[in-house]
Amino acid sequence: MNTHFGLLLRSTALAGAIGAIGVTSVSAQDTTVRMWFNGTPEAHGAVLAELIPAFEEANPGITVDYEITSWSAYQQQIATAAAGGTLPDIIFGFSNLVAGFAERGLLADHSEFFDPDDFVPATVELTTWNGTWSMLPTWFSANGLSWRSDLIEAGGNDASAAPQDWDEWLAWAEGATVRGADGGISQLGFYSSSFPFNRSNMFTRMVEGNGGAMFSDDGMTATMNSPEAVEAAAFLQQLVECCDVPRSIEADNVGLGQGRTAMVYNNFAFRNWQNEFPDVLEYAGLGLVPPGPQGTPDMAGAGLGANVIGITSTSQNKEAAAALLQFLIVEPDNIVQLAGLGGSIPGALLPEGHPYFEENQLAARYLELALEGGSPDPAHPNFSEYESIINVWLDELMLNGMDPQKAMDNAAREIQSEIIDRSGIGFN
Repeated sequence: MNTHFGLLLRSTALAGAIGAIGVTSVSAQDTTVRMWFNGTPEAHGAVLAELIPAFEEANPGITVDYEITSWSAYQQQIATAAAGGTLPDIIFGFSNLVAGFAERGLLADHSEFFDPDDFVPATVELTTWNGTWSMLPTWFSANGLSWRSDLIEAGGNDASAAPQDWDEWLAWAEGATVRGADGGISQLGFYSSSFPFNRSNMFTRMVEGNGGAMFSDDGMTATMNSPEAVEAAAFLQQLVECCDVPRSIEADNVGLGQGRTAMVYNNFAFRNWQNEFPDVLEYAGLGLVPPGPQGTPDMAGAGLGANVIGITSTSQNKEAAAALLQFLIVEPDNIVQLAGLGGSIPGALLPEGHPYFEENQLAARYLELALEGGSPDPAHPNFSEYESIINVWLDELMLNGMDPQKAMDNAAREIQSEIIDRSGIGFN
C-alpha cells in the first residue's frame, strides 16, 4: 500500500463537526451491555474506569458491565462462551482471529452501525472477512525491523536507512554483535524476540519477501516448506546462530533501550521510549523487512496487525453496544487514551494536526511504514492456531539447530493434517 500519510488524517473542520456531535445518545430502558476487553487492570482498566461512567451519563438507561481479560486464556474463554451461549455483547481480539470468529458465526455485520470512512482503510481490510466488516480496529501497528542506529553504526554499518537485502541485514547483525573474552555474546546483533507471535510473524514476512507464501491461494495447502520458505528458514537460523541468544531478554523494547540488543523484529519496539529511554530516543531506527534473494525490492514489508473489538451476533443489545464502541473507539480523544497506553496507532482516523501524532513522531513514522509495506497475516480462519505449530518448528530450528528443510516439512505436514481434519476450510 502506498497511501499518502496525509490522507489518513481528517480535516480540522471535520474534527470540529465530530466534537460538536459528541456521543450519540441511545434511548434505552435498563439495558446492560456486557464487554470483554483485553488489557491490564492497571492501564486499560484505569482509562475505562473514567470513560465508562462518562458514557453512562450521556446514555441514561444503559449500564456497561466490562471485564478486563488476559490474552493467555482468551481464545478458550471465547470458545467456551460460544459453546454455552454466554458470549457478551462485545468481544476483543487481534486481527488474526477475525476470520476464525467470523467463519464460526460469532460476529455481527458492523457496516450496519459504523462508517468505514471513519477508519484507516487498511484496518477496515484487516477486519473484513468474506465481504463482511466483522470487527472494528481499536489500534494497530506493524511488525518490522527496529534498531539502535548508534549500535549498528558502531559495528561499521550505515544505519540511516533499513537494510536493503538479507546480506546487508546479516552484516548489520554481525557487526553489532559484541562478544566477551569467553566468547559469549554480551550485546546481541539481532534478537529473535521474546514473543512467539513476533517470531511466526517475522517468518511469514520473510517467506513473502522471498517470493513465497504460507498457503496456496485457496488456503487448502500448507506451503511453508517451499524452496522460498526453506531459504527463509535457513537465513533465520543463520541470524540466530551468529548474533542472538534466544529468549535472553524479557521485553524487546527494554532490551533495545538498555543496549542489550542492537536490532529486533517487533511491533513498534520503541513505544513509550520518550518516557523510558529519552536519552537514546534519537537513535531509534525503523524500517521494513528487506526482501530475500528470490524477492524484489517491492516485496520489502512489515506485518500489519490490529487489536480489534466487535459486537457479537448473539447480542440482544446491538444498538447500545454500537453506541458504546462509537464512544470508545471512534471519538478521537477517547481512543488515543486507550491506544496511547502501548504507543500504538488508533484505527479511527484522527483530525489533522492531532497532538497524538504531533507529540509522537515515532508513531507517525511507523504509521507511514505500516501503510507503505504492511501486509496482514494469511486470512485463514485457523491461522492463529496454525501459528502455534509453526512456532514449535521455528523453535527446533533456532534453539536446537534442526535442518531447515526438515523443520519446515514437519510444520507443513502437521498443518496440512489440520486443514484436512477440519474438512478443508480454505480462504473461501
